[in-house]
Amino acid sequence: MILYFTNLPLVYTLGVSVKIPFAEIAQSGNHYRFTDDAWLTATGLLNTAPVEAELTLQRKAENRAEVQGTLRTGLRLTCDRCLVAYDIPVATAFHLVLEVPDEEGSWSVKALADGADIELVELDQPVADLIEILQQQLYLSLPIKQLCSADCRGLCPSCGIDLNSETCTCASTTENSPFAALAALKNNK
Repeated sequence: MILYFTNLPLVYTLGVSVKIPFAEIAQSGNHYRFTDDAWLTATGLLNTAPVEAELTLQRKAENRAEVQGTLRTGLRLTCDRCLVAYDIPVATAFHLVLEVPDEEGSWSVKALADGADIELVELDQPVADLIEILQQQLYLSLPIKQLCSADCRGLCPSCGIDLNSETCTCASTTENSPFAALAALKNNK
């Protein structure tokens, strides 16, 4: 995996996480750019486009850091209704505040600028795991219901035919359904 840090390439092997202690974040901030998809293999997702990720870390206090970033790629998903593989583009921007709470409790999100879309993440140690952040943001960018199209008709529950490409005769034989008697009562009213 090649990670670019302030225009100097740093090489990391697959499986090694990129953890940055808050104390090592420069006063002006650190900028990272990922162009390799090696970190994506741990997610179990298949990418169909090059991965481009950029993150900027800024230390706000001894126990607090701010992360801003973008992530762009393409993924192959499986439709929840018809089980056909389809591709979606992923383009997301994120803004996180990483914090290790002190004994007095964590700071208030109200201290942030009004109207900002910032997520607060509590950590056990003052260390930013960049790979974990990218993986979480990738999962958060996925649709809740994975559909190949909004009008996907899915599979026939009886014969399993993909109703988007074929028609079946199972839909006309509803009298064997245990709910057919209820449907007949409703139609008689």
